[in-house]
Amino acid sequence: MGRALRAPVVPVGVAAVLLAAIGPAAAAARIRRAVDILPPGQSGFVSLSGLPSGTGSPHLQDQTALFLKHRFKPDLFGQPAESTESPRLGVTIRRDRFGVPDIKGKTSYDVWFGAGYAMAQDRLFQLELFRRATTGHLAEILGKDYVAMDAQVRRDFYTRAELDAQLARLPAPLRARFQSITDGINAWIAETRSDPSKLPGEFPAVGDVPADWTPEDSAAIGVYLARTVPSDDGEELDNVRALRALGPRLFNLLLPLRTRGQVATIPRSSGLFPSQPGRTRKQERAAFKRSHAFALSLPLPETNSANGGGGGTAATARRLPLIGALGRHGGSNMWAIRRRGHSATFWNGPQLGFQIPELFIELELHGPGLDVRGTTAPGVPVIGIGHNAHVAWGLTSGLTDDDDLYAEQLAGPESYFFRGQRLDMSCHDEAIMYRSPPSDILGGHPPDSGTKTVRLCRTIHGPVQVRGGDVAYARRYAIWKHEIGTLVGLADVNSARSVKDVNRAAVKLTWNENLMAADDRGHIGYWHPGLLQIKPRGFDERLPYPGTGEAEWRGFLTPRQRPHVMDPKQGFLFNWNNMPSVGWTQGDAPARERLLGRYHRAALIRLRLRKAIRAGGGFARTAGIDAYTGTHAEQRVLMTGLIRRIGRGASGHAATVLKTILRWDGSFARTNRHGTVDPGVAAWQTFTNAAFRRALGRFEPGVDLLTASRNDEHVFESTWGEVYALQHLPRTALWKAAISAFGTLRTRFGSAKPAAWREPRRMYHPSSQGAASMPDIPFLDRGTYEQVIELGP
Repeated sequence: MGRALRAPVVPVGVAAVLLAAIGPAAAAARIRRAVDILPPGQSGFVSLSGLPSGTGSPHLQDQTALFLKHRFKPDLFGQPAESTESPRLGVTIRRDRFGVPDIKGKTSYDVWFGAGYAMAQDRLFQLELFRRATTGHLAEILGKDYVAMDAQVRRDFYTRAELDAQLARLPAPLRARFQSITDGINAWIAETRSDPSKLPGEFPAVGDVPADWTPEDSAAIGVYLARTVPSDDGEELDNVRALRALGPRLFNLLLPLRTRGQVATIPRSSGLFPSQPGRTRKQERAAFKRSHAFALSLPLPETNSANGGGGGTAATARRLPLIGALGRHGGSNMWAIRRRGHSATFWNGPQLGFQIPELFIELELHGPGLDVRGTTAPGVPVIGIGHNAHVAWGLTSGLTDDDDLYAEQLAGPESYFFRGQRLDMSCHDEAIMYRSPPSDILGGHPPDSGTKTVRLCRTIHGPVQVRGGDVAYARRYAIWKHEIGTLVGLADVNSARSVKDVNRAAVKLTWNENLMAADDRGHIGYWHPGLLQIKPRGFDERLPYPGTGEAEWRGFLTPRQRPHVMDPKQGFLFNWNNMPSVGWTQGDAPARERLLGRYHRAALIRLRLRKAIRAGGGFARTAGIDAYTGTHAEQRVLMTGLIRRIGRGASGHAATVLKTILRWDGSFARTNRHGTVDPGVAAWQTFTNAAFRRALGRFEPGVDLLTASRNDEHVFESTWGEVYALQHLPRTALWKAAISAFGTLRTRFGSAKPAAWREPRRMYHPSSQGAASMPDIPFLDRGTYEQVIELGP
């Protein structure tokens, strides 16, 4: 590991080492500098003999130490090779010291064959998990606990014939990639059959052998990720419960359609992009009144499986072992800066949950019309995040409400009313087989196997996700049966030569992943793409719609209507899952943190960007923004002025707590020699929680449905309920909250002295998609893959 920490590893902020690590750039170079990091490592291979210890490939965890020190590895084309092989004539695979494959092919088929081959070498068991997870067949090897997820996947996604129909609509060259990557994966599977030492040890552990890969397997992975990573599966039923518990006035206050001061990626000076064109505020008020009455009449289900927060497909997946980050959208950030001399710097850090192996795999690809390096999901034949010779690009979850829940009035067990007619649902039985893995026996669990039959139905709006009384709740997805189409746009991004080319490619994207790019002429751009529905005027978008035909969509936003900007006057762009445009509405609020308005975490990026630009910008300063935002409690930094105002006039125990918070600069990563953090960490979180209880505690548990969410990627991010309390409680009430916090802290730490209020640094508990295990790591609010690119002449 000591060797891994020397050049060509790139430490941010040390210019001499930075330049030495990357080497002198040729005058004609388009990508002048490029570094990235993919913790824990490129490979997921665990050998049969390595099962007890979770070991196998040397590249399982060789990037973690670098990541924790905020160091990167070189990401320019043509890194020195430590191994070379040719799995077939016309294909060469050269791997660098971190195991990243550089694949060269004489034809497009050769390139993607090599990509599939390398993916299978590094991630064959992960591919198997992805294939089963995205087609609903996990329980067959992992047991009864996975039956519910299998049922939900088969309910909400597609049959093999439906996948084939999506593949058939792709342009022929892109469709051919699916077969090429399939052939490459199968070539490696064939090698594992002839040489069992190449087979990941997890296969015998779960009593499975890899079947031949198919293009539909890759399509299923692409569909699942295109649906679940950019978007939530709906919060409408939680919103109904909150509305009933809180009443319409408080509901509107805590879950407004628009939030004052919201942080938007596109500055107001670059244009406004209403999410629901042609709808007036008066119509919105009338719609809420109508939807309120409709919501009160609905029979609610006991479970909440029509809601991602309570049991949707992706949410269920995240609660199960071995699924890890599949379908996760914890948060992601990116920014781009225009610089003098027609140059630009670009950053992207998707936050998808630390796991081993990572959700992404890194590839470099060279062939006819294609020179690209970056990451993708195993099995998917495009690069999702990366750079070519002229353009760098990245992604973050868009989180616009691009699906809606329809309450179908039942006319019978499998029929419903629509526009005055009785319609039959499309229903069928699915037999879900389950079998506990052989490894369960070693843990003292008796073998268990069987079959559970579930009845799955669809209405004209989509899959029926849950029932309550005489109502069936069906989910309508804007991207329905068009998920694979987003690969057309991504493939065009991969070969773009300018930001203008990316702009043309963004039109073809069907998913709602924010896209940002910079090119070697110093241009930058941002797009909030996808199939985005125009909702009905007469009903409120935060609540379920009646399925009777009176609340149908009015169409979709055109590419011109979707938020987008190129080269804004401010000279920079940023996104941390915040609103795309000023005035964009919440929908059913799949991203509750957007309710924080001016205190949304993205405002901290904006603050640091402006500081970096004033200091001259540049490659190291661009990357250094993450070193700050990834180690500081966002709202503590952003609310410094407010905290000072709260503290004026405070005395006694209240003053002690507030002064402790003000003395703390927000860093949750800086520790003393005992490994404990500043007392302000505990004081801040205890105080904000006490303020929330004082402001809204009497409305629990209903208020928690709207205000209490905090995900694992943003442990130190304040909740909406806490920020609301700090903004709205009078100063005397906040002093009382501080006094309450003092008592809690004194009891917890056994001392009234703030110097004793030090706690160990928080740790992150990585998940696993196989037998490898990644030790706990210090918590960082950073990307699980990160890249920094400088472009220009």
